[in-house]
Amino acid sequence: MSVLKVLGPTEDRLYSGSGVIIAPGEVLTNCHVVRNSKKLYVMKGALRFNVSGIKINIYRDLCLLEAPTLTLPGATLIKPSEIKVGDMAYFYGYPGGADAFFTEGRISGLHPMENSYVVKTTAGFSSGGSGGGLFDGKGRLIGITTFFSAGHSGGYYALPSDWIEDLRSQTSSKIVPINGLTFWEMPLNNQPTFLRFDRLVSDGNWDDAIKLSTYWINTEPDSFDALLAHGRALLHHDRKEEAIKVLRYARKLSPNDANILFSLKQALTGSKKTRELSEINRKLNEVDPEEVSAGKCNMAC
Repeated sequence: MSVLKVLGPTEDRLYSGSGVIIAPGEVLTNCHVVRNSKKLYVMKGALRFNVSGIKINIYRDLCLLEAPTLTLPGATLIKPSEIKVGDMAYFYGYPGGADAFFTEGRISGLHPMENSYVVKTTAGFSSGGSGGGLFDGKGRLIGITTFFSAGHSGGYYALPSDWIEDLRSQTSSKIVPINGLTFWEMPLNNQPTFLRFDRLVSDGNWDDAIKLSTYWINTEPDSFDALLAHGRALLHHDRKEEAIKVLRYARKLSPNDANILFSLKQALTGSKKTRELSEINRKLNEVDPEEVSAGKCNMAC
């Protein structure tokens, strides 16, 4: 397995997290794991490798560590655009700081961001699991496990593996403490809209959620994620006909997204549109037989 432990000593403590080998001599991890240290090294079992340089994107919370003596093979990557809601997902990392840990779950959401997708999963991990790997059923790296929803409400997020290409093109720098905030650490109003919407929903603040989703579809009218959020908010306010219209358009943009299909099913239930509802149910059974979109798969099912 291509996952290893990342260690960053400071004068008063030892920071630890996880990392994923993506090529010999290259380890991908979260910047918040290594941000406080002037010296870094990675460990695989009893083997320790010094890190000589680093490439940084603090906003995206991805850092590429250069360890020239690390000759182990890297993980095979898969783009998040090649997966779908309901697919199996597996976390592997070092959340306890000592031993490797494994959990399994499902892909529960895909959120467009900067030419890729931030991946939401039910494969749980704790803070030491930051920098670990989220893998598909063939062992391919989907993304780097990074943060989770407040209160451990079942939302765990991984950053897309294909962001590595932008990071690789940067100039390497010396290892020094890193300044700045990641996108998910910023004040709520400065975070990506999908995180702001999810926070409002988790807080039960549907009045502000529909205001935000209205703004979102006005600024990003062709975003399936924005349309899905607005459809959900309309449904909560019992505005079913409006929700159906919005969710139909979301489906045109992302035909096989199980979360869109499930919300459309909710909007159509009880209506006279029985033929459309039957087709939606058939499609849901095809793309999401375990009903991840309905919240029935908190872990692996």
